Amino acid sequence: MKLKLVKASQGLVWIRQGMLACRQQPLGYIGLLGLSFMVATLMTALLGEVGVALATCLAPAIWMGFMLGTRRVLTGQMVTPTVMIEPFKTDAPTRKAFILLGVAYGLAMLATVSVATSLGPDPALLDDVKAKAKDIGDMIGDPLVQQVLLLELLLTLPLTLAFLHAPALILWAHMPAAKALFFSFMASWRNLGAFVVFGLGWFGVLCGVALLATAIAAILPVPMLVSVLMMTASMWVAASFYASLYFTVVDCFEPHQPEVKPAA
Repeated sequence: MKLKLVKASQGLVWIRQGMLACRQQPLGYIGLLGLSFMVATLMTALLGEVGVALATCLAPAIWMGFMLGTRRVLTGQMVTPTVMIEPFKTDAPTRKAFILLGVAYGLAMLATVSVATSLGPDPALLDDVKAKAKDIGDMIGDPLVQQVLLLELLLTLPLTLAFLHAPALILWAHMPAAKALFFSFMASWRNLGAFVVFGLGWFGVLCGVALLATAIAAILPVPMLVSVLMMTASMWVAASFYASLYFTVVDCFEPHQPEVKPAA
């Protein structure tokens, strides 16, 4: 695959393409989202910290599953849960590369979160905040917790961006894990402007959803209804985000297969 350069404004195009793809099969994408969340939750519940580590290692395979799902949508096929295991149904070298990539991502995330913890507030103070919080909203609203979340976000986003293209390069270009990771990093670095716009655009979408929820709550003071609408909108935004990952890959590299144009 040959690296391509795109304009910064392409980041907004990726967002639009992801939304259009999700609009075609919203239940399919939301089903993949729910399946991924359920697997991660079960791993965490059954295995504790080990489960969290394993779920983190599965992240690159999950991205690839959504990319395969988007490719199915663009070719008129149905999105099914089987896309999540397709990366592991290939030849042995590809499976090995996926496993190595997942382990590398898990270790890198562990190191990054450890750095964020060491640079953040005293863990004892955070434990005190968590103990006193009445609910998750109260805890997230605390300045100390917000500081930790922001620090983790600032450190983990570049890491995720470096790994983003690697699953597709392994599956579609048959690259070994190290080579795929190198070219993934180069693609993100050379097209950093587009990814910055991409990230800011999705942040704007989330802010818009939050403002809309506030407006609905003011007009219709029914907490249950507002919660349902907010959850539905959040799931659709998350599904659209994952649907858009496919376009970030096909625009940053020469396609391994004939390029598929998104539906209008």
